[in-house]
Amino acid sequence: MNPPLWFANLLAYCLQLTALVLAGAALAAVFRLRAPRVLLAYWQGLLAACLLLPLLQPWQAIPVPTAAPGGSVSISFRVAAGSEVEGHTSLFPLILGVLLAGMLLRLGWLALGLRKLQAIRRTAQALDPLPAWIPELGSRLGVSPAWFCAPEVEGPATFGIHPPSVLLPQRFFALSPPFQRAIAGHEMLHVARRDWIHNMAEELVLTIYWFHPAVAWVVNRIRLSREQVVDEEVVRLISARQPYVRALLEIATGGTGPAWGAAPTFLKERQLASRIELLVKEVTMSKLRIVLSVSAMTGLLILAGGASIWAFPLRAPAPAPVPAAEAPAPAADSDLKLVSRVNPVYPAEAKKAGIQGIVVLRATIAKDGTVSDLKVVSGDPQLADSALNAVRQWRYAPLEKSVITDVRVNYTLADGGGTPPAPTVAKEGEEATEGTIQPIKQIQPTYPQLAKAGGIQGIVVLRATIEKDGSVSNLEVVRGHPLLVKAAIDAVRQWRYPADNAGTTDVTLNFTLEKDSAPAANSQPLETGETRPIPIFKPDPPYTKEAKAAKLQGTVVLRIGIGADGTVSDAKVVKSLDPGLDASAVKTVMTWKFHPATKDGKPVPVKSTIEINFKFY
Repeated sequence: MNPPLWFANLLAYCLQLTALVLAGAALAAVFRLRAPRVLLAYWQGLLAACLLLPLLQPWQAIPVPTAAPGGSVSISFRVAAGSEVEGHTSLFPLILGVLLAGMLLRLGWLALGLRKLQAIRRTAQALDPLPAWIPELGSRLGVSPAWFCAPEVEGPATFGIHPPSVLLPQRFFALSPPFQRAIAGHEMLHVARRDWIHNMAEELVLTIYWFHPAVAWVVNRIRLSREQVVDEEVVRLISARQPYVRALLEIATGGTGPAWGAAPTFLKERQLASRIELLVKEVTMSKLRIVLSVSAMTGLLILAGGASIWAFPLRAPAPAPVPAAEAPAPAADSDLKLVSRVNPVYPAEAKKAGIQGIVVLRATIAKDGTVSDLKVVSGDPQLADSALNAVRQWRYAPLEKSVITDVRVNYTLADGGGTPPAPTVAKEGEEATEGTIQPIKQIQPTYPQLAKAGGIQGIVVLRATIEKDGSVSNLEVVRGHPLLVKAAIDAVRQWRYPADNAGTTDVTLNFTLEKDSAPAANSQPLETGETRPIPIFKPDPPYTKEAKAAKLQGTVVLRIGIGADGTVSDAKVVKSLDPGLDASAVKTVMTWKFHPATKDGKPVPVKSTIEINFKFY
């Protein structure tokens, strides 16, 4: 069972995160980082690196296997047209549903926490009047939060922005004034530092990455370091270390406060020992040691991140290849009207050299009718600049939306070397102005096998430039199915016209399948308006070393799903040959690209049975 690309990338990203966090934790222990401010910045930087990891690394394109020498592979189709593609096995949609459900549940839990805090604040009793030392501390810190007595909470909690609110438990008022001053100073420092905003941002990260324990661990380290930073600042603010340590212990005996995620609590039991240990030891680090340690850790983390990216790369879908004969068709607009045209000047050097021909430009017409972008599609370089300079000044009637159209500028020298006539211009689909020139030698095109297998018929119209000697010097596609175009060009390029009939002419080739040239009999008959999927990119699956050594030959039958975008969405083995060759066939076929099946002119998903024949020489 092949997992979808999103799941494979999610798994690789989770492994990258795990490796990076393990490396970060190990480095912090080895270098003995203890300064709270340095640790806070370090853990925040590690979290940012984890979140930005997908953007900081190159995504590898899915490799396309190539056939090993010494063997050959042939492919035949039995298409069940019109059958809908079954989705991947229900496992991966279930996983995606669980991930999204977890995010929604945690987001709901966070919203409930906010509502609970707001409800408590509405019923809490505002402190009035405030103790004299509270305004004094607030003045020193430049903050003035709203203070409330809330019997529902077990420990202090700070939340909100305008205005920030501090909820105090009932037992706060039974503490001695030094303890009260220490606790109040702690909460006001959280307000001054705007820590509630950081807490909410971290909750959103935890909501998105709820399934990854490494992210939760890093966030926990950040919050512990933040509390340790505030502990240091409180001691400096109130100049009383022992009362603050005793206040921590006193709060710990009565509960830790709300655990809704919507507000940082004053104390978490699992953080108590670390916080008190740091306060008692008064850890310090010299600036030189901090700079050297952080520099070395950063370099090692970059190496660890690079190793994790190399070991578990993220992969991007392989770009769909475009067949050589298939060029992107410009957008057509029947309401496109030219209201102002500047005729191009025939370049003197081109005229002297007798250079003629058509320059095709792809123009983007803005809503106001101006030409906003021009690109040369084909044409002699000595003529292209003249065409660009002229068409850039053209104006069209205003449009409802911008469109892309092809503009053809035909440069033809007058007989006898006189002044050439003004170049003529035709939009895609218009008939050539020079009329039709009958060829004296015609080569019939070979019907493309892919088009024949897909039952594709139709007309290809080419615009041919005829030289004076009757040869065809330039061919442009006016319209036609991409799978028929190359055969038409290859044939008409060999045609010959009467001499002295230089100019341009339109050539129409009609590709029609005979009854005995219909698709294989083992294909399901098509209904009216349906077409089969046609492969445009189908590399051969490689032989495995074991199969080559055993000179194993045979057929693997796969049931594949082809989406409306032409990609293979699923591949299952219907008839097995060898586990290694089965896996090689499945892996390779998943990279194939198709012209999708259509019904009533619209791409539709289908199921197809394909046979992959492994033949050893």
